[in-house]
Amino acid sequence: MHFIKNLISFYTQNMLLNTIILIAAVILFWFLWTYRKLKVMALAASIKAEVKTYLKGEQKLNFALEWLMKQEFYKNTILKFLPAKLVKWVINTVFNTNRETIEAK
Repeated sequence: MHFIKNLISFYTQNMLLNTIILIAAVILFWFLWTYRKLKVMALAASIKAEVKTYLKGEQKLNFALEWLMKQEFYKNTILKFLPAKLVKWVINTVFNTNRETIEAK
């Protein structure tokens, strides 16, 4: 109980500042959670593009980008407001980071 009482007294010392900090922390957590999901979707898109044997180089990246942009997760979140160049960069970064794993599959 003592911990909760100290927490409440700390919060009430400057309610406006502490409320802004809490809201900013929640928004930051939400953005990081969404970005993590974007990385997973980028990995799935990279694997899907790598399986297509008729695609070469830039075509694989464009296929992965188009596939990712068609997904409901992408359409229903704030990610739809990101420019395609940024999403393409994320896909490329995830692919280059996991190149050995993706090419092995």
